Amino acid sequence: MGSNSFHLMIAREQDGSLQILHREKEQVRLAQGLNAEGYLSDEAMARGLECLRNFGQRFSDLLETQIRLVATHTLRVAKNRDKFLKAALKIIPFPIEVISGHEEARLIYSGIAQSQVLARNNLVIDIGGGSTEVVIGEKHLPVKLSSLRCGCVSFNERFFEDGTLTTAAFRAAQAAADRQFSSLSKEYFEADWELVLGSSGSVKAICEALAELSRRERLAGEGACEETQESDTEPGHYAPVTLSQLKRLKRLLIEAGHVDRLDFANIDRKRIILVPAGLAILLSFFRRLEIQQLSFTPAALREGVLYELAQIGQYHDVRHRTVDSIAQLYHVDMAQGARVCKSAMALFESVADAWEIRPQARLLAYAATLHEIGIHINSRSHHRHGGYIIANSDLPGFSQDLQQDLALLIGNQRKKPQFEQLNALPDGRRQLMVRLLCLLRLAILVNLGRVAQSLRLSCAPLDTNELALLPEQSARVDLLLKDLKREKKHMRELGLSLRLES
Repeated sequence: MGSNSFHLMIAREQDGSLQILHREKEQVRLAQGLNAEGYLSDEAMARGLECLRNFGQRFSDLLETQIRLVATHTLRVAKNRDKFLKAALKIIPFPIEVISGHEEARLIYSGIAQSQVLARNNLVIDIGGGSTEVVIGEKHLPVKLSSLRCGCVSFNERFFEDGTLTTAAFRAAQAAADRQFSSLSKEYFEADWELVLGSSGSVKAICEALAELSRRERLAGEGACEETQESDTEPGHYAPVTLSQLKRLKRLLIEAGHVDRLDFANIDRKRIILVPAGLAILLSFFRRLEIQQLSFTPAALREGVLYELAQIGQYHDVRHRTVDSIAQLYHVDMAQGARVCKSAMALFESVADAWEIRPQARLLAYAATLHEIGIHINSRSHHRHGGYIIANSDLPGFSQDLQQDLALLIGNQRKKPQFEQLNALPDGRRQLMVRLLCLLRLAILVNLGRVAQSLRLSCAPLDTNELALLPEQSARVDLLLKDLKREKKHMRELGLSLRLES
């Protein structure tokens, strides 16, 4: 669900590869409805919801289907996005992942890496409707991810709203893009790129416009028949783009004077309107980063999402890799994390079906593994430090919502929970997070001694808001009982009743 278009792809996994069965695109122009205060208009929401309603008819009856819904920049920044997400859930009963800019960049590179041979040193740009992602990669691995606040829809609204194409409008748009590209880290300006790639609709439209200009010039200069010239290039395959070609296209657009006078046979009319804004961003990219040439790649975010959904290739375990990486970075005691995780998952299995929380198994496991991450900063209030680290780190593979949920669990794992924070959650999500938090806190309590053998604690759901706890009798159980009685008070304030039984 992009800022300009919504895309639907249906594929099947066959012997380790993906076969695309159906693809569909609808231009929704979501970013067009985003005002200066960051609120999405009802009209833009209605366009998006109607598109989802249409797309849902394509796959609603498919059996054994894995479905993933991913949203990018506009829903990422919209302050009233929850209104759209709740309405969307009634149309397509699957949660929408609103991914961060870094996660979007990673998925874009993942899709490209799965679809073509890359060089040792690569640079990728993807100009979307509301943001532009720029990625440095070494072969199939992304090593630097950036998301910039410039996109073809937002720039069209700012600089080309009435369709007039002037030197001044391009100068203003390029200056705004320059400010975004100048914020990139020094690694983007120091390398000699073996391969520079551009992906998604804006770059494709610019490549198609240049190809059509080239065909026109050849026809005019050589008098060749159109059929012969059009066969020179396969559809979707374009010659590399240079800065001089982009400047030539810019001059042609300014000479036309207005988007209504632009005519490119193979570019959809709705996309032609966005070509000037995309061109201004690409010109800035070439100039600021001193790019020599760029090639178009048809793969992007959609392919990255599909390959990870099908668990094909090197990225299928990206969240586990992220958890292991951040645990090493902050010197987490992995043995203690494993003990807490084992206890948490044992408790989880006792209540997962009754509480309808089975899809959150991995979230609980990640929280248990990383619960001590904040000790690296300070052992006092380490839960608060841990929550802050998770909330403000780049976590490849994690959507914004999943990252926030993980931060919430780790930040409230011990002592008095942040009741205001938890009570501010929507009712359904609040109940879910309270249940997971209860299991995490109990698992931590039975492992406070950091001994090889955890204290044994079993549980059983009595109803939706009551849990029976059955600690196993042992010489060490007295302190645990005191801890559990204290925990009863905290959970009672969150609406969950704990009953101690012998």
